Amino acid sequence: MNETDEPIYIPHPAVVSRSTLTDFTRFCETATGIRFPDQTSFHRFSVTDYRAFWRLFLTWSRLTAEGDVEPVCEGDDVERGRFFPNLRLSYAENLLAGSPDAPALIARHGDGSREQLSRGQLRERALRLAQALTQLDVRPSDRVACIARNNAEAVIAALAAAVVGAVFSSCGAEMGAFAILSRFAPLAPVVLFANTQAEPWDTGVPLATRVAETATGLPSLRAIVSLDDGPLPRTDTTAVHRLDVLIAATDTDVVWERRSFNDPLFAMFSSGTTGAPKCILHGAGGTLLEHVKEHRLHCDLRPGERLFYQTSCGWMMWNWQLSALASGVALVLYDGALTAPETLWRIVAEERISVFGTNPAYLRFCEDAGLAPGRQFDLGALRAVLSTGSILYPRQYDWAADHVGRIPLQSISGGTDIIGCFVLGSPNLPVRRGEAQCRSLGLDVRALPPAEDPGSPVGELVCANPFPSRPIGLWDDAAGSRFHAAYFSQNPGMWTHGDLIEFTAAGGARLHGRSDGVLNIRGVRVGPAEIYAALEALPEIAEAMAVEQIAEDEPGGTRLVLLVRLRPDATLDAALAARVRAVLLERGSAAMVPARIAAVTALPETHNGKRSEAAARDAINGRPARNREALRNPECLDEIAAHPALRAPAPPRAPAPTENLPMDERLEAALQALCQHILGISPIAPMDNLFAAGGNSLAVLTLIMEIERRAKRALPVAALFAMPTIKGLAAMLRGTQVGDKTQSVHVRPVEVRDIEPICALLHRTGIEEGEVDRIKPEIWRNLFEYSWLEQKPDCGFVLVDDTTIVGFLGTIYAKREINGKVGLTCNLSSWYVQPQYRGWGAALLHAALRDVSVSYLSLTPNPLSEQVFKMLGFLELSGSVLVLPPFLQAETFWHARPRISFDPADVRASLSDRQRAVFDDHAPYDCLQLAVQDGPEHAYIVVKRRVMPVPKLASLLPAGIRMPCSEILYCSNPPLLMRHLERVKLAILRRQRTVLLLAEPRLFPQRLRGATMKEHASYRSQLFDVSELDKLYSELVLLQV
Repeated sequence: MNETDEPIYIPHPAVVSRSTLTDFTRFCETATGIRFPDQTSFHRFSVTDYRAFWRLFLTWSRLTAEGDVEPVCEGDDVERGRFFPNLRLSYAENLLAGSPDAPALIARHGDGSREQLSRGQLRERALRLAQALTQLDVRPSDRVACIARNNAEAVIAALAAAVVGAVFSSCGAEMGAFAILSRFAPLAPVVLFANTQAEPWDTGVPLATRVAETATGLPSLRAIVSLDDGPLPRTDTTAVHRLDVLIAATDTDVVWERRSFNDPLFAMFSSGTTGAPKCILHGAGGTLLEHVKEHRLHCDLRPGERLFYQTSCGWMMWNWQLSALASGVALVLYDGALTAPETLWRIVAEERISVFGTNPAYLRFCEDAGLAPGRQFDLGALRAVLSTGSILYPRQYDWAADHVGRIPLQSISGGTDIIGCFVLGSPNLPVRRGEAQCRSLGLDVRALPPAEDPGSPVGELVCANPFPSRPIGLWDDAAGSRFHAAYFSQNPGMWTHGDLIEFTAAGGARLHGRSDGVLNIRGVRVGPAEIYAALEALPEIAEAMAVEQIAEDEPGGTRLVLLVRLRPDATLDAALAARVRAVLLERGSAAMVPARIAAVTALPETHNGKRSEAAARDAINGRPARNREALRNPECLDEIAAHPALRAPAPPRAPAPTENLPMDERLEAALQALCQHILGISPIAPMDNLFAAGGNSLAVLTLIMEIERRAKRALPVAALFAMPTIKGLAAMLRGTQVGDKTQSVHVRPVEVRDIEPICALLHRTGIEEGEVDRIKPEIWRNLFEYSWLEQKPDCGFVLVDDTTIVGFLGTIYAKREINGKVGLTCNLSSWYVQPQYRGWGAALLHAALRDVSVSYLSLTPNPLSEQVFKMLGFLELSGSVLVLPPFLQAETFWHARPRISFDPADVRASLSDRQRAVFDDHAPYDCLQLAVQDGPEHAYIVVKRRVMPVPKLASLLPAGIRMPCSEILYCSNPPLLMRHLERVKLAILRRQRTVLLLAEPRLFPQRLRGATMKEHASYRSQLFDVSELDKLYSELVLLQV
């Protein structure tokens, strides 16, 4: 591979002559009378007379604004200079201008669907939502938060917030509630926009649950707006709306209000190096001006072109791409998973993308997979590829030239702090391997060498002149002291960014990583403080230090290393390492999961007690510590540098397979070796979550493709999200061989001959678990012989070893009509696999969940099952149950006595036709059905007697005692029940000879007194909302559970 300084791409003279940068340069030559023979001279002008540069650019760009352009900038101080203080504009107005028929957004979704909005449609929706926000009393400078996938709805929310002058702040849907709250809570947002719909590729805690947890931690909220058809958060204090309903209920009668150039627009968050993430406020004018400059001059974007950037809503590149609308560009968005190396390239080809933005990790992934996008797809419309997020290595330029095409691969680098770039591309310059092409116009970017080595070509990235996209400040920092400490205290008079950079003689720039403690993991910036906060949940860890290790063979060129000092009685074994990774995945994000964990006796500290991540970073990267003399314990660096877990190189990526996977008892061992080899993590236990173990999404996809090649069969990516373990993968592989007579263990639907053996198996299981005769063998038959549905899709699935049934998953179907919607529900019941076959549980579940049109419910899962259902995208149906003893609601006696009837004929006669069908379906199964009448009001209630432990009362009772309880499965009129709750409760308890009434809190319109106990019921449905589902037609009806 040639890594000389020779350009790998040289623009054609015709490209240079017609570029927008050339057009603006000529405009400036005419205006100033100065000739600029090359980009170096033009950049020199842009920083020595930056006021003239920005005034001329504002004029040339034809952005809509009003007021006086003078002064261009008040003051020459980088820290305090203010641009265009007498100018007023609207960010949204400039983005939404243009022909109403021109395309504005193309949203591509993970399920393959596509939607397109014209500029007129986008403008209308944004203005309608702005009107709705005004009606919700959102005022200028109020904060609006958003947890979203990269879709059109998030764009509409951001634009609407800009219209009303609110400050918009977004997080990606992949973040945990803990990390989201650490960002949003200080802002005190008044509205929360959120996606809540589960997607098959989601992992960890369901998105709807994380949104609900976030909303609970934001007492400032006045409204929650769901961006999709997912479940709405349940709240007693905050109004909840759906985006489409709000938009439909308003009009577009909004007058653009132009506000101060420096009014806040976006609240962005730093990575959290030394504490909670810094909240950085960016102004509307500075953001717009810088982005338009970068898009038009450096990216050469023009009206009618299409920009596609691989990003999430939690990264500044999302805001950067949004502003491209102001250049007449159509945005292409993708909110799905990266299911294969070609996923994004296929979109580039199908949507005729002009400029595609990605990151080095994805390009490396494509290279490792042997992909040749330029030959496999029609990339005729593509004229540039942008890469940011981490260092782009020289060899990647060669791969792109050979396998994508002879177009510029442009490295760009900047950050959230300036919501833009310090170094980036140019349509007029050659591309050299490993380099960004040029400095950003108007920014005096320099490499400041260290004082101890003034001749070093590598130095601290600083900016020595004012620039419009400098933040207007930090949130809750009126005096500016934290802002000064973060960016100006290290090198007074200059912006210090925290990157190490080197400028070449040709004017290009080479990035050398971070100079501060921020970690850049696969292009995602991670703050160590967030990692440390999450690890407080683990008492075994006395202290920890997260550092970035250079590893060129890793995606992105680096990996996250976690150094831990343990408590005296703790050991870093596989179990603790797995817990560390699981906690960081759950409380943070996948980017926080370390690739290596090393237990050390001490962490480096300075003499004044400050921990030194910089010294640890030098040690693990084999460099002498620059501040060794300042350390109290420099000897610890030798231990860190020599630690075997950190010095071992990452294993090479798996080559093309030479052997097939054995489908016998050796399969798990073969998969374990393959997982450890490809993910570079060892050991990985059979039940370790591959994501929590440290496998990033690109590496796991590489693993899936390798398994498919060696197994010679397709393995759905969704299968991995369902059970991301070695055992789960083995079960999925074996489960695909249903009907293969050569394999003794397999999954098949229940047959009539299986019913008695299943009943016996479940009965024996109950006895083994101490539930002696609680459910008689004959009662289990109800799982198969329920009468409310004649044509059952199946009666469940069995796991069979040869001819012996060793596992079972029941499926209880019903045809439900709710709120005019008709569909099948399926209650998953009695999921059991004998211990020696545990890895096969996922295969049973995979078979049962095959029909996406069915609404699935799990009402009584054990803790392990609950986790599996969460990974499969199930959402919370009920997280708790109210425990209501007699006389707790005695105040309801004040209401006049209602008529309560238990007589079956009387109750049935009072019901509607649909309710009568429910009555008849449940009558054979020992359900108590009653009617409550209060004047014209009527309530139909279905109750089931259960004998069960009540944790809230366990301390008052002998061990093992269960209590007879009555649980409300359904109520047609909750307000009426609540009004007469005590009389109805006592009537039910007397009738069923029970001592407690149980009910879901969501059943009642207001919060009730009473204890609660945890429940883990969950559901997955594309048809019914959580508020529409109940516990009828379920195992609670058929069994004595």
